[in-house]
Amino acid sequence: MAEFANMPPRIQKIVQAHTGEDEHVLLCVLGRSSLLRPDYVFITTRRVLVLDERYIGGLTVSYANVRCNLLFTEIRGIKLIRHFKHRLLLQAKLEISVVRNVHWIDNISFRSAQRAYACITEQLIEEKGMP
Repeated sequence: MAEFANMPPRIQKIVQAHTGEDEHVLLCVLGRSSLLRPDYVFITTRRVLVLDERYIGGLTVSYANVRCNLLFTEIRGIKLIRHFKHRLLLQAKLEISVVRNVHWIDNISFRSAQRAYACITEQLIEEKGMP
């Protein structure tokens, strides 16, 4: 698990731009979309926000990319998945279903994935009474 204050400044600014004043970050998790570029997963009181950093023309110029910004009212279901490779590496994958799409957050440490799953499930129950 990670702390919001320890995230890169560019990532913090993007999160603050996408969240409201009455919204606060409940949990920060790092996933790995590729070897050296992590996914920054933020679970707030209203949404799941996944960011990553992309590079333009090599490693000199980068920008923050919003991979998904899902309000809890849009989420239809969530699953914690562990395939054989996840079990070997003590990792997991979160599968978040919305109306016409499925978003995956892959290669999260198993403990962090369990906490994220519990946090999202709790927020879904509070938001719309969905188990």
